[in-house]
Amino acid sequence: MLNELQKRDDIELHLIHFYTGVHDHLLQNINLKIHRIPVRSNYDPRNILSLRALIRKIQPDILLSWLHACDAYSFFVRLGTAGLTWIMTERDSKYPPDFRYWLRRRLGVFADGIIANSEKGKLYWIEAGAARPCFVIPNIVQPHALIDSSIASNSVVYAGRLEPQKNVPIVVQAFCALAKRRPDLRFTILGDGSLRSELQGIVLRAGLSDRIDFLGFRQDISAYLSKAAVVVSLSHHEGLPNVLLESVAAGSKIVASNIPEHRELLGPDYPFYVSNRDDPIACADIVEMALLSGPSNAMEFAISRIANMTPEKIAASYANSFRSMVRNIE
Repeated sequence: MLNELQKRDDIELHLIHFYTGVHDHLLQNINLKIHRIPVRSNYDPRNILSLRALIRKIQPDILLSWLHACDAYSFFVRLGTAGLTWIMTERDSKYPPDFRYWLRRRLGVFADGIIANSEKGKLYWIEAGAARPCFVIPNIVQPHALIDSSIASNSVVYAGRLEPQKNVPIVVQAFCALAKRRPDLRFTILGDGSLRSELQGIVLRAGLSDRIDFLGFRQDISAYLSKAAVVVSLSHHEGLPNVLLESVAAGSKIVASNIPEHRELLGPDYPFYVSNRDDPIACADIVEMALLSGPSNAMEFAISRIANMTPEKIAASYANSFRSMVRNIE
């Protein structure tokens, strides 16, 4: 989004960040001023003072907070900065019982506006009591060159963080069950997280380490999605799931948990939902059904959804929401 917003002549962009990251090389710097604030911890209150000093120097009209820690910082920075409009972003729809998320929910309702990437995320803040405008703007989906769908593939893929929210232990157990049925298939797990050792233990005990590959975090995820026979996501909750957006763009079949966030993308009549996302055998059955199914129009709903998620359209939606929220505050 930052790369696309740089093409506009009606926005002056500044990026304030605290750490380097694996995606930094993707950021263009044509019409963007980048400010790095070194920090030791996200929980150091001095971060707020550093951010406030920089904001007073830049004097922006809008402060858009993108990460959870920055949402908390922005609440306090906005308190002491006259004329600043604070817009918070939401890219999930549910959080575990944790003080950090409780605090963010209590502070976030005071944002001047909220941009969620899903209807469920918007509802999260309406139920929390947010009184300012809540917009829904989906994520950007980059177009992909589709491979020939007539080419048979024996690859089943999971891509995402290896965290409890993503329900990855059930995914891996389903992969193990299906691997024993179908010796012709290979399974790939892309991503990293706190559950990696536990998941590798499941595969090791099943004697399937030669069939189920853990490839960790990859920059070239699109190549794997494009070549997958099926992409699997059994998340308990999401915002707007980037991996599934990319899978739709790549032309892959998808097996997904039957949650509102997935129905928002894939449609109410999508045939490859897993109704019981806690049952690995049920998941394995649906994956096999997807593998055996022929060409269909099952993805038409999702394809129509991502048609409006081009970089140009999403950047325009953000720019329009910026203007609207600043006008509302004035």
